[in-house]
Amino acid sequence: MSVSPKIWLYRGLYGLLGLLAIAYPILPLQFTPERWPALGLLFALTMAWVVRQPESAPFLLIAALAILADAVLMRPMGLWALLLLMASETVRFSYRSIQGRGLAMEFTVVAGVLLAMVIVQNLLLWISFSQSLEARRMLQFTVLTLLCYPVMVAFLHYIIRVRKPDHTNRPDRLGKIR
Repeated sequence: MSVSPKIWLYRGLYGLLGLLAIAYPILPLQFTPERWPALGLLFALTMAWVVRQPESAPFLLIAALAILADAVLMRPMGLWALLLLMASETVRFSYRSIQGRGLAMEFTVVAGVLLAMVIVQNLLLWISFSQSLEARRMLQFTVLTLLCYPVMVAFLHYIIRVRKPDHTNRPDRLGKIR
């Protein structure tokens, strides 16, 4: 199975943007202490990318970026990475139905996935007697990440030109032509 050079270009671009999304929260952009939690740029980038180009965001690349983000941002190692991988594979599995229903459906699915991820993360941290986020910080993180998602979609669509593939008159995985 050969992979086209365009896919490799998209994979490299996703990796580079993922590294920038990891580095952004640790950049010294202000000298006052933060009152807001850092938003989930890597989550927004990964979800928007998987909906638009699912074959150019491979499982291993997402895993490597997510584990690197856990290490750099000093989160519990592997927990958010596991949740991000599960979310991205869930979205990848159903990307055709998400693509066909528009941006509102896509946003709803991503919001539900993010909410489930945050709840599961805090539940697992609570079960393991680790320090979990307080409700206010968890809500701020979720809202900021969801507000960032449409901006990430617009950035990928208009600036980077990562677009949804055209699946008209092609058979789906069951052989039905839409």
